Amino acid sequence: MRLPLGLALLAAAAVGLDPGGHLESFEQRTLDARARHHAAPTSDTGRIVILDISEETIERLAPLYGRWPWPRSLHGEVAEYLAADGAAAIGFDLLFAEAATRREVDAADWEALAALAQSADLAEVRGELARRIEALQPGLGDREFVASVARAGNVFQAAVFAPGPPGMQDLPAVLAPPVPVAARAEASLRGQALLPFADLAQASRGIGHINALPDVDGTYRRFAPLLWQADRQAAYPSLGLAIAAHVKGVPLASLRRTAEGLAVGDAVLPLASDDSAWIRYQGGTLQRAADGSETFRSFYRHIPYEQVLAAKDLRAAGQESPLPAGTFRDRIVLVSAQAAGLSDLRATPFSPVTPGIELHANIIDSLLAGGFLRAPAAWTAFLLTLGLCLAVAFTAQKLRFRLGVPLFLAMTGGHAGAAWTAYGAGWALPLVPPLAAMAIAYGGMLLARAALAERDKRWLRTAFGHYLAPSVLEEVLRAPDKLRLGGERRRMTVLFSDVAGFTTISEKLPPEEVSALLNGYLDRMTACVAQSGGTLDKFVGDAVMAEWNAPLAQHDHAARACETALLMLEEVSRQDTAWRSAGAALEIRIGINTGEMVVGNMGSHQVFDYTVIGNEVNTAARLEPLNKAFGTRILVAGTTRAETEQHRPGRFAFRPLGRVSPKGRAEPLDIFELAGRRDQLDDAARASLADFEAAMTHYMARRFDAALSLFRAVQARQPDDGPAAVLAALCEDYLAHPPPADWNGVFVQTEK
Repeated sequence: MRLPLGLALLAAAAVGLDPGGHLESFEQRTLDARARHHAAPTSDTGRIVILDISEETIERLAPLYGRWPWPRSLHGEVAEYLAADGAAAIGFDLLFAEAATRREVDAADWEALAALAQSADLAEVRGELARRIEALQPGLGDREFVASVARAGNVFQAAVFAPGPPGMQDLPAVLAPPVPVAARAEASLRGQALLPFADLAQASRGIGHINALPDVDGTYRRFAPLLWQADRQAAYPSLGLAIAAHVKGVPLASLRRTAEGLAVGDAVLPLASDDSAWIRYQGGTLQRAADGSETFRSFYRHIPYEQVLAAKDLRAAGQESPLPAGTFRDRIVLVSAQAAGLSDLRATPFSPVTPGIELHANIIDSLLAGGFLRAPAAWTAFLLTLGLCLAVAFTAQKLRFRLGVPLFLAMTGGHAGAAWTAYGAGWALPLVPPLAAMAIAYGGMLLARAALAERDKRWLRTAFGHYLAPSVLEEVLRAPDKLRLGGERRRMTVLFSDVAGFTTISEKLPPEEVSALLNGYLDRMTACVAQSGGTLDKFVGDAVMAEWNAPLAQHDHAARACETALLMLEEVSRQDTAWRSAGAALEIRIGINTGEMVVGNMGSHQVFDYTVIGNEVNTAARLEPLNKAFGTRILVAGTTRAETEQHRPGRFAFRPLGRVSPKGRAEPLDIFELAGRRDQLDDAARASLADFEAAMTHYMARRFDAALSLFRAVQARQPDDGPAAVLAALCEDYLAHPPPADWNGVFVQTEK
């Protein structure tokens, strides 16, 4: 677990740092490819119309209006015409920052002409002179433009905010921030602004900034819905946001920031940490020409500016117009200059020379359709990358190369496909960094596996003893043929131990703590077995199985097993305080039996184990849980007690518990509790031992009154004596309900 996690963290951190920015550059290219692939018109794309002031437009209108810039009254006439034709909103992507000062004559000439007009003899000439002189007055075109904009009532003007220290420019009152949304700490402030001149700003329906946010490669993929000046508590909207909110009928003052982003009516525009938003491009395709060049073709309808002027004049004269009435009904009309030297060209995923007005059109389209693009937060992207790296690292660790490589390719391909598909659903998931991190994690894991495999080859030559008891290992080294399958019959002693209620303990503690606790416990139990020269057979969860008298001969094998059982109890007692502080109080039960068994290597030719089998082994396994019924810690069979007394007479204290019929065994057997070492018993324990043995004599002879009296005497000295309590209860039951005449005192085990 540590190695895959470490490699995954290292790989995720490496791509996160991205020295040189190469991964980010490649990622941006895939974002552009995804944008082109998923580009498609929305239900609102057809509502957006762009009026182009191209070089051809300027050339065609030069005889009528002179060279560029034209009188601004001309834009006012267009705005009035569009509004009268039913346009929902009109946006100028042109800056009218200063009032016009253009004039054909100076002030002195104008005053002289006015005096001559007043002294003209003919009234017709006098009136014509006055009209022409008035037309030469500076600011007349601006006044007419302002009046037309006011009459249209749905015209929006552009503004540009420039970086700078806050407070460098006091914005006019007409630009009081209409969006009561506070800026985040990461949002940059704008200290200067290029605005429409005051009268035009006041006459317009709204003003929006046309600032854009290029990425490091110069491509525009994001925009700033809101910008802030000195006051971080209120913001200025972008031109696209101002127009879309108007068309949706949403007052700018009602915009609010939510956990998901900026709420614009029923739509929520996702915002990044710096308050920027992604541009969801849906307005164009690339067409490939015969020479291999590609040309951007917009989904939005483009109309030459001169066609609108012609339609206006023709309809005023009652003639047929190239643009039928209602052409702009419920349309959003954006006016932009596309002529060389005037156009605002931007690099987009579709073309490096996309007209800037296309950005505003796409922004308005997304806001109306509610189709936005969002990217996961940085920490979410890191966790996604880390999870993918962990998956491929575990794949490399667990599977062979011929299986792991196809799965690795499937996982990387799956993520690439998911990221590509998710873009169509509005999610710009990271694609290149996770793939690079997965490759690093997988390759690193393969290298680590190769290094570990080489190390293990050397280690296995010396580490075989960690898996076999030293005595077994020595025997195998002396006689390698013992590794063959099969075994031999031998009289042996086998021990089974188990932790009472370990499942409950496991449910209370985290898996890591359970593992550490179990490893520590089994390590100490193994040491107890080794101390008496036993052979550790196996672990089964928290259970321990060990045997004596194989492979080496041990004539006192029964006594060795009894000594080991007491060592185990003592070790558990010594560790009790530490284990309780860790949240676990361990109590073990032990069963020991002696008899004829088959010992040797059991299993298949590929995998085998040195172990013992036979009915006597099963009997030992049944004695261990029988402790629960008698309230004891160590139960031994009568054969074990007999052989122990033969080789170490008087060493151990045994208490007879009668005869039992273990589950799965036809013949009953005598069982005894191993109460401890005799030389360590105090006087009270010795007296209780004598009373207990006498009570058992009465019990087996059906003298339940006498037996009950002695069992209660034992309980009086030692209230926690389990066997005395169990047998006293049996005596009381037999006194109330005497057993049948053929009763032989056998206790039948019903549970394993």
